[in-house]
Amino acid sequence: MIINQPIVAEIGKKHGKSAGQVLIRWAVQRGTSVIPKTSRKERLPENINVFDFTISDEDMKAISAMDKKRRFNDPGDFAEPAFGLFYPIYE
Repeated sequence: MIINQPIVAEIGKKHGKSAGQVLIRWAVQRGTSVIPKTSRKERLPENINVFDFTISDEDMKAISAMDKKRRFNDPGDFAEPAFGLFYPIYE
């Protein structure tokens, strides 16, 4: 998982932030809508506390370079078993 990658932890250490915060900030900074998820109440404030730092261009590129061309909410993967419909997004 990307959240466990050493580069993400290293960037977090620079800013005094968790790996999760770094990844949320990375997504926000690149203009992606983010809907963070947590099952732990104490992480709710952490998930919103991502607007007091900026990730450098170099670090943004380092995170982006880890792209595996995967999506975790790909309708092509979940729509068919869940709804009996197939909606591929990469075809």
